[in-house]
Amino acid sequence: MQNVVFHCYFLALRPPTLLATTLAMMGSVYRLAGTRLPADRLHITLAMIGGHYEAPQPKLVERVGEVLHDVPLPAQRPVFNQLVRANDRALLTASEPLTFIESFRHDLVRRLGAAGLAADVPPSPPHVTLAHGHQWRTGTERIDPISWRADELVLVESHVGAGRHTLRAHWPLGGVTETVQLPLPLALPEKMAA
Repeated sequence: MQNVVFHCYFLALRPPTLLATTLAMMGSVYRLAGTRLPADRLHITLAMIGGHYEAPQPKLVERVGEVLHDVPLPAQRPVFNQLVRANDRALLTASEPLTFIESFRHDLVRRLGAAGLAADVPPSPPHVTLAHGHQWRTGTERIDPISWRADELVLVESHVGAGRHTLRAHWPLGGVTETVQLPLPLALPEKMAA
């Protein structure tokens, strides 16, 4: 008898390959027990798009592509600076709201909904799940900031229960000017300024 697998689709941002590989190996540094996610499954979920027991859903993939084709989508720059252990998950999160990514999430869901696709914004703030399946003592730990320029949006098919993700489509992100706040210049002593 064949196992029935639920197929869930979602739009996501993924860290670049080198960073994802590094994060996957950081499980031992962060002392993460349970199941550590491999590099190719690390992501930030932006929008959930229905789910089906039949697989695959080429029409759904095609319809999402029609919605996102030729739409200028801004690049994103997530910054995570804390590791949260809660329930059975270990997550990279941000101490400050990632308002730009939250706004992007809602815009994507609005566009998909206007095209008749059932989509939802995930209930939790943007994060990257590093591990699951272990009951940690709940806590938050500050870490050195982890950031990247996310310049690609991906549509992923998750084979729920099988621990597998399949990349179904991707779109380039760009067209946003990133602002970087630099430290203010030091005031020079009056003698040096003269």
